[in-house]
Amino acid sequence: MEMNQYLSMFIDESREHLQAMNDNMLKLEASPDDVSIVQSIFRSAHTLKGMAATMGFEDIASLTHELENVLDLVRNGKLQMNAHMFDTVFKSIDALETMVEDIISGGSGQADVSAIVAALGAIVSGESGAPGAQAGG
Repeated sequence: MEMNQYLSMFIDESREHLQAMNDNMLKLEASPDDVSIVQSIFRSAHTLKGMAATMGFEDIASLTHELENVLDLVRNGKLQMNAHMFDTVFKSIDALETMVEDIISGGSGQADVSAIVAALGAIVSGESGAPGAQAGG
């Protein structure tokens, strides 16, 4: 099996999914309650995670896994998107793009994503420093 062929396919598909995630995040900002947009972002993240894990890019797989956890709670109505979550998800996508670009330029795709992973984990566990649910009035 030709590894370069798989790497080329990984790069092409990763770029497509990351572009779709960015585009859909912009749509979601305009319509934060549209669950169908969240579903699309989740599917792209899920596919990217699987491809990265298959190719051995563990940092990408780890970050997309945490991103999936946040998106899963949103799409199931357990969390509502807020400014902090948008910011954290966009940072996640930026980091993923940076790692894919590193792979394209011959690197390993490794990066210290622990801070972003921790921020996503804090959102999932309800411990993020973001303004919480405030009673509207």
